[in-house]
Amino acid sequence: MKRDFDDMLKSLKKTITPSDFFVDYYKVYVNIKDYELHLNILNTLIGKDDIEKEFVDIVNQYPEVMKSIPILLATHEHKFKIINVPTVKLLENISNKEFEIFEEKYICYDFEKINHPIEDYATFLRLSGLLTLLKDKKIKNLVDYAIGIEVGLDSNSRKNRSGQIMEDIVEEFLKMSHIDYKKQMKYEDIDKLYGTNFCLIGKATKKFDFVYRSKETNDLIVMEVNYYGTQGSKPNETVKSYIELNNQIKQFNGVKFVWITDGNGWNSSKRNLEDAYDNIEHLYTLYDLENKILEKL
Repeated sequence: MKRDFDDMLKSLKKTITPSDFFVDYYKVYVNIKDYELHLNILNTLIGKDDIEKEFVDIVNQYPEVMKSIPILLATHEHKFKIINVPTVKLLENISNKEFEIFEEKYICYDFEKINHPIEDYATFLRLSGLLTLLKDKKIKNLVDYAIGIEVGLDSNSRKNRSGQIMEDIVEEFLKMSHIDYKKQMKYEDIDKLYGTNFCLIGKATKKFDFVYRSKETNDLIVMEVNYYGTQGSKPNETVKSYIELNNQIKQFNGVKFVWITDGNGWNSSKRNLEDAYDNIEHLYTLYDLENKILEKL
């Protein structure tokens, strides 16, 4: 028998954030190692007056440094599709109804396979503000600067890390219960292995976080896992989609949809969560896993 909804709400974890959550420094240093030598070469540009010419000379001598330019513009992409004018010029053309600028000034700069004269890259980097930053000595060392950028880029991964931490936690409970599970399994692969028809209700490439057969009932368990630490619209969208998914899965004999969720973010979406709790039989929190619900499915 399911717990009372209010009891379930009280059991939500305040956080699952570990101390090393904020920045993956190991990844930062590994990324920096890939282009540290190039950045030290580019350090020679700092403070140079004729910096565009100096840049062209360096690239002609050490063309491999081009691969390290994107990180200085705070991206891991190597192809830049841009309108090759500054913002003020772009807006000026639009206000003058000169819309041809989108085609006439369109250009793609590739920093792995150089596809334009180096002088053009130098002009682009001046217009981007990067070469002016170096010329005016606003930074002292490109390696330190790139480490800061990598830290900033890594912080954008925090939302994904929350989801991953929740998955890791649930996985530990699966291991403790000695369950033989599979992770991130596509609908098409589930159908092939277990003889189901999930491709009838969704794209073949859609996935469940965990899939396994119950040792108690031999039912196929398909599980979704997530955590919401803050309020927002995403939990509400998730409720709607999971209620629908649960209803679709009910048509399959011997299959159970299990949703493991948690987090204080649900306190601002109580009505939506209660709606899900009333409609999805197997909706649980980490508290339920602590009390061995997996062994009872």
